[in-house]
Amino acid sequence: MKAGEYILDRFLPELVASAAAARGVACTSMSDGWVLRLARAEDIRWVVGYQFDLNTAAASALVQDKVAAHLALQQAGIASVPHVLIRSVPHEPIAVGQLEHLFPAQLVIKPLDGTGGRQVRRVASAEEAAMIIGESDEVAWAASPFYEIAAEYRVIVLDGQVLLAYEKTRPVDMHGMKFFNLGLGAVAAEIADTQVQEQAMEIAHEVCGQLGLRLAAVDIVRLSSGELLVLEVNDGIMMENYARQSPEYKDRVTRAYDAIVSVMFDQNKKL
Repeated sequence: MKAGEYILDRFLPELVASAAAARGVACTSMSDGWVLRLARAEDIRWVVGYQFDLNTAAASALVQDKVAAHLALQQAGIASVPHVLIRSVPHEPIAVGQLEHLFPAQLVIKPLDGTGGRQVRRVASAEEAAMIIGESDEVAWAASPFYEIAAEYRVIVLDGQVLLAYEKTRPVDMHGMKFFNLGLGAVAAEIADTQVQEQAMEIAHEVCGQLGLRLAAVDIVRLSSGELLVLEVNDGIMMENYARQSPEYKDRVTRAYDAIVSVMFDQNKKL
């Protein structure tokens, strides 16, 4: 499973089991609920962590690599936050000169994969980036330019249909930048601007189509200029913190997982 926020008492196993039972699907929980085996007759599906076996292995691997995801979006003509690989193996020297050329101003460094804002930080120079990376046990790293982000949105898409769309508000200040992660203390809210919501949903739909994803959570940022950029694409559908905000939000999450389980056992079904 991808490294990220660990929640002991998760909603997902309970909600997936309930959705399965409603369809005559047996749900067997393993590894403290982190592995779920769903079976109906000879039809078997798996849920591992927050990943449901609807996407192909290649599509999932693509979006777990932040640099590869950016390059794929760039190829498709979809505006996204640039990510550049700056180290791919342990102890590989950092090309400081090249990094300075790519990002002459401040930059953001982060592990190549992983979620939840883990080890993401803003740095003032390529030399500072090289120092932090050199002292870390993390294997692979990516860098991106630093942007002043005005807002961040998440759109969850299943087979071309939006299951959930919301804004991440009240970001937390850490390492000299704003973190919009709900797990770090940000708060989910309705997207007040309907035009922005429509644009974000259209972008997320296009992202999934171009990357070959049936199920994904697409994070989109709005810059002070109003420009919308894809920040990252997640093949794991983690809605725990959102569900904990209110009974209404938990109901939405329940319906979302119900829709996912339904499609898992009817591969020809479209929402």
